[in-house]
Amino acid sequence: MKKKKNIIWLFFIPLSVLCIVLIPMTTLVLSGYIAEEKVTSFLTEVLPYVLTSSTIAVFFYHFSVVRLNKVLPWKRYFIIRGIVDLILVISVTSLVISLMHYIFGGGSFYQKLVELKEVNAPVEGIFALPLVENILFIVAIEFIEVLSERNELELNLEKVEKAQLQTKYSALKNQLDNHFLFNNLSVLSSLIYEDIEKSDRFIQEFAKVYRYVLTISEEMLVPVEQELDFIEAYLFLLEIRFEESFSVKNDLDTSVNDYLLPPLSLQVLIENAIKHNRISKRYPLHIHIFQESDRIVVANNYQLRDVPDTTSTHTGQKNLVEKYKLLSDRSPNFFIQGDQYIAELPLLSQ
Repeated sequence: MKKKKNIIWLFFIPLSVLCIVLIPMTTLVLSGYIAEEKVTSFLTEVLPYVLTSSTIAVFFYHFSVVRLNKVLPWKRYFIIRGIVDLILVISVTSLVISLMHYIFGGGSFYQKLVELKEVNAPVEGIFALPLVENILFIVAIEFIEVLSERNELELNLEKVEKAQLQTKYSALKNQLDNHFLFNNLSVLSSLIYEDIEKSDRFIQEFAKVYRYVLTISEEMLVPVEQELDFIEAYLFLLEIRFEESFSVKNDLDTSVNDYLLPPLSLQVLIENAIKHNRISKRYPLHIHIFQESDRIVVANNYQLRDVPDTTSTHTGQKNLVEKYKLLSDRSPNFFIQGDQYIAELPLLSQ
C-alpha cells in the first residue's frame, strides 16, 4: 500500500509542474499578453522538455531518497545527509539538462554553452530554473517519504499495542485456565503423598511458571536465556504429569543466550505438540529442542490424536506468526518432515 501511494505521488509531482506552467500560460493568452502561436511553439518545444526532465528527476530522486533513508537516516546523519542531498540535486540537475539538450536540442550541452558565450548571453539562467525546480522536487519527495514513514510507524504502533494487550490478556487468561490448574493440582495432590521432596520442587516450579507469566505480560521480546529458564520449569511440570510418556531433549547451548524471542513462544510450540498428538506409554511424545543456524528448532514425533482436542483454538501458531511480523521481517516456519513435526523460530537480535 505504501509503494502504491508513493507511485501516485511521483506521477502527481510532474503533473503539478505541468499545471504550474500551463495555468499562467493560459491566463496570459486569454489576457492577450502572449500570442497564440507562441503557445503552440511552447507546447511543441518546451513542454516535452519540462515533462520529460521532471519525470526523470522525480523517479531518480525517489529511488535515491529511499536508499539514503536506510544508509544515511536524517536522525543520525543530519549534516552528512544534507550535503549528500545537495550534491545529488546539483549532479542530477546537470545530468538531466545535458540529456535533455542532447535529446531535444540536437547537440551537446557543451555546444549550447559555447553558443551562449559567443552572444554574451547569461549562462547562469540555464541552470537557475532547473536547479530551483530540482530542489523543490527533492524537498517534496523527502516530505512524502517522511509522511509515509510516520503513517507506517503509527500503524505498526497500533498493531504492537493491540498485540501487547492481546498477549497480556491471553497470559492472564492462561493463569486462570481451569484445565491447567486442575491438571497440576491433581498431580500435586497425588505427588505429595508419594514424594515430599519432589512435591516441594513441583510447587516451586509451578510458582516460577506463574511468576514468569506475570513478569513478561508487558514485554514484546525477552532474552532467550530467560525464556529457557521458564521452559525448564514448565517442562518439569509436564514430565511429572506425563511421566515416561513424555520426554524432552534440550541441545541448546549458551550461544543462544544473547538473542531474543517473543515471550512464551517456546511454550506455545510445546503446548501445541501436546494438544495435537497422542501421549501414552504406547505412544510416547518426544520433543527435541536445538539450534540450527540462527533459528531455534522444536521437533516432535508426529502422531496425531484420533479425536482432536476440542479445547484447542488453533490460534497459538497464528498469533506467533503475527508477533514476528510486527517485530521483524522474519517469520517462523512450520512443516512436516518424515515422521517429525518441525517448528523453527528465528532468533532476533538486540
